[in-house]
Parts: sequence; structure tokens; C-alpha cells
Amino acid sequence: MRILSSIYSSFLSIISKLFWLFELFLFLRLLLKFLGANSQTLVVSLVYERSDVVIAPFSFIFRDIYWKGHLVEMSVISAIVGYAIAAFIVFKILRLFSRD
Repeated sequence: MRILSSIYSSFLSIISKLFWLFELFLFLRLLLKFLGANSQTLVVSLVYERSDVVIAPFSFIFRDIYWKGHLVEMSVISAIVGYAIAAFIVFKILRLFSRD
């Protein structure tokens, strides 16, 4: 039984780390847009293309704003918050199945 608990704990740890990498990826997009990164470069275009899919459900919830001449994508901020809430709920549900 202790082995299953260890596997379960490792599984939760891996999922948690993947979530934080995902959130970091979204923050990278937010930062690149804010700084006005050249979307013609390979790395920036790759970040934009890959993140378009995951922010699509949050598009047009709020209008994008400009702060001191820099673009602040509200859809990305909404996605970061929305996915954080979803992850919190999922982890709470998964912890219900834990015997610890």
C-alpha cells in the first residue's frame, strides 16, 4: 500500500510541475506581447502559435488594454487565472482519493 501512496504522490508532483510549466508558458506569451517582441522570429512565433489554442476559450472576455504604450493581453491573464482555478479544483478532487 505504501508503494501505491508513493506512486500517487509522485503522480501529483509531476502534474503540479507540468501545470506550473504551462502557466510559465502563458506568462512568457504575456511578457513577449507586453514588450512588443517581433512575431516574425522563430521562438516568438512558436510561442504565439502554441499558446493561441489554450487561450482561445478566454478570448474576448475582456478587451486588451494598452498600459504606457504596451499591450496587455487580457485574454492571457484570464487564461492564467482560469487554468489556475481549474487546476486548484482538480487537485482538490484528486486529494479526495488520497488516503493520507
